[in-house]
Amino acid sequence: MRFAALRARWYRGYLTGGALMMAGDNLEHAITYFVMWQLFESPLLAGFAVISHWVPPLVLGIPFGALADRFDCRRLVQIGAACFMLASIGWAVLIGTNTLEPWHCVVLLVLHGVAGTFWGPASQLLIYDIVGPKDLPSGVRLMATGYQIGMLVGPAIGAALLFTIGPAWGMALNVLMYLPFVIYLWIVPF
Repeated sequence: MRFAALRARWYRGYLTGGALMMAGDNLEHAITYFVMWQLFESPLLAGFAVISHWVPPLVLGIPFGALADRFDCRRLVQIGAACFMLASIGWAVLIGTNTLEPWHCVVLLVLHGVAGTFWGPASQLLIYDIVGPKDLPSGVRLMATGYQIGMLVGPAIGAALLFTIGPAWGMALNVLMYLPFVIYLWIVPF
């Protein structure tokens, strides 16, 4: 079967939750990058935004992968989601109160990057636990597709929220993108 991983009892929810989490991750980028440029017009801060997203997984990926080998991957993904939610709440409060400073941006961007580091390796290991070795190629392909859909849909939702309800409320609502996966991971028996 081409989409064999979908037969695994817990995989469909896992795929949906992972795609939502990736959408939330990218929704945050759309809103925060726009706000940072509007407020500070700093090429340095814009460059740091991208670097802070990718350097933590690059530098910390192996140690965090070792954590995923030793600890419950569900909890590590939930810690990553909690970091994403904390960053979104931080952005919402600072933008909403008009107190956002460049150093706040740096802290929140690093927190966001570390969130992805908790999430990445543990999330990949969970695919194996849910679908097993036989359907692992299907599970990996489908999850990669789900992540790509999240990367496509997240900024679109972010832009819609930005221009309809504003950046502060958009970031506050972004927390809801992570909650279904966090709750689902309390239920998943792996």
